[in-house]
Amino acid sequence: MAAKITDDAVWVTWERQTRNRSASAFFNVPLFEIIYDGSHKATRYAKSVIRTLWILFEKKPRYFFAQNPSVVLAVLAVAVGRLAGCKVIIDAHNAGIHGHEKSGRLLPKLNRFVIRQADAVIVTNQELADHVTLLRGTPIVLPDPLPHFPAVAEPERLDKANKLKALCITSWSDDEPFLDIIGATTQFSDTIDFYFSGNYKKIVDQLPPEMPTNVFLLGFVGEQDFHRHLFSSDFCIDMTRRTDCMVCGAYESIAAEKPIILSDTAVQRGYFSRGTVFSKSGRKDIAVAIETMRDNLASLKAEASELKAEIQKREAAGKATLVSRILEL
Repeated sequence: MAAKITDDAVWVTWERQTRNRSASAFFNVPLFEIIYDGSHKATRYAKSVIRTLWILFEKKPRYFFAQNPSVVLAVLAVAVGRLAGCKVIIDAHNAGIHGHEKSGRLLPKLNRFVIRQADAVIVTNQELADHVTLLRGTPIVLPDPLPHFPAVAEPERLDKANKLKALCITSWSDDEPFLDIIGATTQFSDTIDFYFSGNYKKIVDQLPPEMPTNVFLLGFVGEQDFHRHLFSSDFCIDMTRRTDCMVCGAYESIAAEKPIILSDTAVQRGYFSRGTVFSKSGRKDIAVAIETMRDNLASLKAEASELKAEIQKREAAGKATLVSRILEL
């Protein structure tokens, strides 16, 4: 492909997130992850703003890609990017379109401002693209490119019996039916162990006083440990109540050739057409989905591998068109 963005662009994010890495690599754009752990929130913002401005001053890019969230980064991008003469492209995750469930009034207003002011807004599916258009923005649809994982060693399993291992990929957010998933696990105490990733301590008061014996809360795990758990699992679970959300765990699971249980929504059915069991939220529905996964695991694993190859072909076929759209802004 003759057209490239690489030499004239930067991609900035203020968090570690798989999509930023895979999407920036897809466009061949240098990624700058600005992470200041352990600082006071105001200090982190100040340092992140200064570092972002320095990158713009130093690189003088023609194309400035920035993630929303953070909405602070997104507002900075459309404000300063214009002054710097950049084309500003916002990679908007669901919270960058709708806000969080408890975000109040200000965040949606800032999101709408960013959507209207950006030269383009990248979203994962057509439903979100239609919403961006409704808000007078310019959408570009890019599902998460499948990530590439380094070779990892499998961790020792905590169980001693010959059980299956399910990795439940969660951020313990309000849109996730994590209590229903935990409730469903009790029916599989003899056959499946469930490992939950993510910082559960922020919702510990919502958890059952006694967890099922086949549930293991990993807490926040580093990237390498997450990959080890992913590759040592037999299948994954990642669910959301948002009807227009394509969860990151789905891409990670298929990239690792692991079948997955996902929420039964049109946007996810349309993309993850194989290697997937779809379920409504609710303990009974999730239990049925887990049983279906367990009883058809071999064929679903084969389908996950087939779907990975199919998605990779789609990505390769569509790359030139998406790059051209960016270059024409």
